[in-house]
Amino acid sequence: MKSVMRKVKNAVQIYRDYGAHSFIKRLENKRYHQRPGLRTVQAVHMVSEEELEAQKRRKFEKDIKFSIITPLYNTPRNFLIELLDSMEKQTYGSWELCLADGSDEEHAYVGKICQKRAKQDSRIVYYPLPENKGISENTNACLQLATGEYFGLLDHDDLLHPSALYEVMKAIEETGAEFLYTDEVKFSGKIEEIQDPLMFNLKPGFGKDDLRSHNYICHFTVFHKKLLEGEQDFYRKECDGSQDHDMVLRLTEKTTRITHIPKVLYYWRVHENSVSKDLGTKLYAVDSAIRAIDQQLLRTGDTGKAASNLPFQTIYRITYELKQEFTVSLILHGTEKPEELEACIRNLEENTEYRNLELIYFAERELKIKVRDGMSLQRIPLDTSKTKAESWNQAVELATGEMMLLFDARCRPIEKKWIKEMVMFSQREDVCAVGPKIYYEDDRIAYAGIALDRESKTGLRFLCEHDTRADIGYEALLCHVRETTGVSAACMMFSKKIWREVQGFANACKGYEDIDFCLRGLEKGKNNVWTCFSELRFTGQEFIEEKKEEERNRFVTVWSQQFDQEQCYHPLWKILRIV
Repeated sequence: MKSVMRKVKNAVQIYRDYGAHSFIKRLENKRYHQRPGLRTVQAVHMVSEEELEAQKRRKFEKDIKFSIITPLYNTPRNFLIELLDSMEKQTYGSWELCLADGSDEEHAYVGKICQKRAKQDSRIVYYPLPENKGISENTNACLQLATGEYFGLLDHDDLLHPSALYEVMKAIEETGAEFLYTDEVKFSGKIEEIQDPLMFNLKPGFGKDDLRSHNYICHFTVFHKKLLEGEQDFYRKECDGSQDHDMVLRLTEKTTRITHIPKVLYYWRVHENSVSKDLGTKLYAVDSAIRAIDQQLLRTGDTGKAASNLPFQTIYRITYELKQEFTVSLILHGTEKPEELEACIRNLEENTEYRNLELIYFAERELKIKVRDGMSLQRIPLDTSKTKAESWNQAVELATGEMMLLFDARCRPIEKKWIKEMVMFSQREDVCAVGPKIYYEDDRIAYAGIALDRESKTGLRFLCEHDTRADIGYEALLCHVRETTGVSAACMMFSKKIWREVQGFANACKGYEDIDFCLRGLEKGKNNVWTCFSELRFTGQEFIEEKKEEERNRFVTVWSQQFDQEQCYHPLWKILRIV
């Protein structure tokens, strides 16, 4: 009863503080996150017997052999038997299961079970290790047994979906991928009884910043053996506990042919002492991950340092050194009213630590205000005949800074280092645009990244729009730096160099000038980045602008291929109502 009363009191307070619009939006968000039924969840990962039989009959152009790498150590009897069964149920048959066993004498049954199954199926390769040397060295020994063209990693207490190797083979044939990863789900009982949507790890496409922030790739990972060329060890003992994260960081540096298969093909068992159950049993894994990330930064020439983004031990924050003290040119837009421009500028003065700032604004007359040291003002005469793209291009052309920042005058910084947190990324050669975390005044999420979605009214999907500042988001989406398809012009940083590379803002997609700019950056091989460590508040009522139907249709037509290749949004997120 107390809980109900507290919820009612909170709802009344929101209505009083922020009005009916906010109250209604909160109710809509709560309804959106209602848990789906068991059948909906089952449909996400279970495949009919008819489909499995059809997969078995399919003939591929190539006959690629997969070597599944599984080091064993005191594996519980039932876990081992279920793992072996999951391999023999694979609908793609060209595989070998490489088992290197470091179990002690008390668990001699592990070897007996494996030897018996190896006699029944020649694809099972078993080797008893002379001694147990830990996960990294045991895996390296297991790798010596492999004779396949591609290697896949399967933990000794987990299971593969019967379609796993079939779907991987299908993806290789379609894309020529050299590194592949799939979705996964945690389980502890019967697979068909999995019901909690939050047990599923439904992943976005590959992103360097996302991977540095946490090992979201995890299971099931498959890669071409040539990616191991030049590697002294597959797993490095110094990274025990986070050896998979270290491995993925290293191998993905070696190829651009990386494919995510957006299907649940791996079952990660939750049990006592497993990492999936409680990382607290393996705190050394955190130190290993930080070491692995720092070493990648050294290899790639990115000067920075990783640390846990507390209180989240396994989410990492990289603080990059600035190459120089860049001048940042803020292009204020969204209003030409002197009083609103002045209010915005005064707020920026008070809430911005960064010193080298040039503020460019559009107005009929000069603002009669003085600004602090390290900040300058430049007016562009208001010209209503110019389009939005033309006005922004004019401002960038006149700007003296190396970094540009489109800034809606209705936005207000929350913390003073917000600009530096964005410059960290916009200074990189591989980055097109950078966006911050933006809240409404009632703490609902206004902006946390944008993806393309044909089913959306605007053609855009605003990530985590059903969450609030108090939420961490699905798979902690709101708590780490990651790639995004689009950045909103409400607050979008980019270098003048990038602006020249993509030939500025264009009139081709009216109403979508900012997203069009970001997509042209993607075409150039650049990334767009969202950072949660730069935070602002939006003082308007609706962050998402209404789009005319003809504008939407034009945008979808122009970028049809990019819609098909969307990497920052998973189609199952909406079905399970989690993002």
